[in-house]
Amino acid sequence: MNGKKIALLTTLIATLVLVIFVIGFARFVLDIDTSMIGITTISKGEKQPSDADSQKDGENQPEEDTGNQTAQKPSDEKTETDNKEDEKEKDKDSEKDKDEKEQETEIFKAASKIKTAAITVEQETDGKLTVEDEEKLTKLLEELEALKLTEVQQSVGMQDAKWKASLNLSMADATAVSVKLYESTLSGSQAILSTGSKTYESIEKLDSIKKLLTDWLEEERKANAPDIAAAEFEQANRLLTINPFSMEVQDASASKASIQAAMGELQVLETLNGNINPGVEYVGTNMIDLVDDDGTLVTLEFYETGILVYRSNGNEFYVCEKESLKKFYQTIEQVGAKYSSIPAELALMNEDAFNSATASSTTGTSRKEVGLVREHAENLFGFLQQLHVKKGSMREESKMFSRPEYHADLEFRDGTVIGIDISKGSLLIDSNGTIYHYTLIGDSNLELVRAEFERVTSRN
Repeated sequence: MNGKKIALLTTLIATLVLVIFVIGFARFVLDIDTSMIGITTISKGEKQPSDADSQKDGENQPEEDTGNQTAQKPSDEKTETDNKEDEKEKDKDSEKDKDEKEQETEIFKAASKIKTAAITVEQETDGKLTVEDEEKLTKLLEELEALKLTEVQQSVGMQDAKWKASLNLSMADATAVSVKLYESTLSGSQAILSTGSKTYESIEKLDSIKKLLTDWLEEERKANAPDIAAAEFEQANRLLTINPFSMEVQDASASKASIQAAMGELQVLETLNGNINPGVEYVGTNMIDLVDDDGTLVTLEFYETGILVYRSNGNEFYVCEKESLKKFYQTIEQVGAKYSSIPAELALMNEDAFNSATASSTTGTSRKEVGLVREHAENLFGFLQQLHVKKGSMREESKMFSRPEYHADLEFRDGTVIGIDISKGSLLIDSNGTIYHYTLIGDSNLELVRAEFERVTSRN
């Protein structure tokens, strides 16, 4: 019996040694993790764990896992905090880079208000004004800053600009600022501002500041519009534009308002009175006569430097800015081109001074000469004042026609006589020994003249 026990115990010990050897071999030679393998040596007198105990240990295991997760949570929160701090640092770096960039490209900001602004605008005609109104100057500064002028090393103005403006600003802190504005159909917009030490540039659209300056110039123009013969313009029922070089006149009464508006655009620099030397006369249509039923009210004569207003009781000479005067003369030429021409000697006849006439006919139903008192010749006189001729057709002749279709001598109270011949589409006018030849236009006005000659020469 003892021998069997010894043999059994020896076998058990050998088996246990073999198991331990295998486990050791697997761990160190095969590199198998044995931390989860529970090896329990049951000694004599020890209780082996039951299934219930194992289940109970299994139920307690999740609590250990929860504990591990709880232990890991502070670490996760620390990581999230670190990330936020990194983001803040990045934001600070971004703001710093932005500030540095803005410092590198400085945008103009006025250090003080504008005290005065001298403005010149170049377009079809130059416009100039000086602004000292505080409210207007504040608005001007706002418009300039709205352009977002950015500092540059150097800037060159546009060469193809159609609209230009120059602003010389005196600031309240005694500094000076100059601004150049350009607008081009092809190149867009450009603004250049100089403080003396720095130069700023912008390519923003100039619509807003351009409108502001244009409105100010219009206000200035209306405030300083010259009052040239305003009363006579109002009273006149005829407005004659006169070209003494071609001896042609146009009755532009229908354009009286347009001519007054053009005159309002003149920039008058000085008004002279008394003994005036107006200088060189303008070549072209260089006179306007304002006429009512009693005769000429006033005559405006055009010169290279201004306009002479000639009245019987005294003269005034308006010295005008060159470009505005040029534009006014162009307007007068354009208005005159719209109307038919009348021989100057006929158009400028003074009806109030007209006394009598003789008329004769060598054609038609009556071929005789008659004498006409003023009352019987008034219609003929009026029709002759509206007789249209071809523009630029005037030339001088040495003698009148020997046998014209119609002839008239118009006599005036001062003894002046104007002789008129009409024959085959030509008109001759003898004025104080000078004979002017015109080509007639065969319109209704000519028919009225012919019919009136026939009527007066048919009188008994």
